[in-house]
Amino acid sequence: MLLTTVLASALFICSTAGKTCFSLWGVRDVSYLIQKLQEHPTSQCSCSTSVTDGLCLPVPSDNCTTPCFQEGLSQLTNNTAYSEFRLNFNRVKKTVEDLQRKNCQTFSCEQPCNQTTTGNTLTFLKRLLHAFQKESNRGTV
Repeated sequence: MLLTTVLASALFICSTAGKTCFSLWGVRDVSYLIQKLQEHPTSQCSCSTSVTDGLCLPVPSDNCTTPCFQEGLSQLTNNTAYSEFRLNFNRVKKTVEDLQRKNCQTFSCEQPCNQTTTGNTLTFLKRLLHAFQKESNRGTV
C-alpha cells in the first residue's frame, strides 16, 4: 500500500512538473544575449528612420506577445549578422514555443502579431526578458 502511494505521488509530481510555466532558462538565455549584444553594432540601430545597418523587430505593445516574439526570433535566427548566436536564439525560440504549448498565461495568445512599434535587437530582447520574468514571477506567487 505504501509503495502504491509513493508511486502515485511520484507520477503526479512528474506529470505536473512538465506543465509548469517556470521560464528560468528563457531568462538566463535572453540575459546572456543582451549582455553579449550590448557591443554588437547592428543590435542598437535606430528603428525610427529607414534602417540599413540593423534589424528592426516587432515589439509587442499589447498582452498578445507570443506571435511577435516568434516572428522576431525567426528573423534573428535567420540573420547572418547574428550567426554566432543562432544556437542561443533557437533555444529561446523553443522556450517560447514550449511556454505557449503549455498554455502559460503570458505566452498563450495565438492572434497575429499586432505590434504598433518596431525596435532594435536589444529593445526586442529586453521586452522578451520582461515577459519571461513576468511568467516566472507568476509561478512563484
